[in-house]
Amino acid sequence: MFAKLPLAAAAALLAASPAASAWNVLKNPGFTGGATPWNLSSTGGGDASYESFFGSPAGGSLRLQSYNFNATSHADQCVDISKWTVLDFSLRQFDESPSGGGTHTFKLDLYDTAGCTGNKLGSPITLALTGDPVDGNPATGWVETSVLGTPLPSGAVSAKVNLDVVAGASTVAYFLVDDVQVVPPDEIFPDEFEAN
Repeated sequence: MFAKLPLAAAAALLAASPAASAWNVLKNPGFTGGATPWNLSSTGGGDASYESFFGSPAGGSLRLQSYNFNATSHADQCVDISKWTVLDFSLRQFDESPSGGGTHTFKLDLYDTAGCTGNKLGSPITLALTGDPVDGNPATGWVETSVLGTPLPSGAVSAKVNLDVVAGASTVAYFLVDDVQVVPPDEIFPDEFEAN
């Protein structure tokens, strides 16, 4: 069948297939043109906002900056993972904190009902505090951190990405975040063609 179709048409059919490649369930994972629909909040001198200039791979990222001791900046987004049994979670981060102050926790909480309500299941999937230089170039300052191939607990329906930065006693905690991914590991034709 594909032999009779022009190459462009065949490519379009493959690209339209939901199984052609792993897909990200987050909306605006690269903070293109703003932080919508992410939920942003802060307390005590924190600032969670859109950064229009710096990003990885391009301009546009999330700024999480906390100025005063124990000030927080937070972003979250809930996604549907009900059709998956395994997932990958990753992001790119840039630590702009003077003297490496404060702490940050980037994690994925799992829930047994839609909309990230109900009961939390198991332990959160937490990203490491450090990562690998993006494109192998430490000079950019961007690092990628990931947890790959995490089996989901039975009954997992939704997941919430929680990105938190807390200032230390005497330093500002300041991170840029970009290219957040919540995806299933690559599978060939899941659901439609594979027997379960």
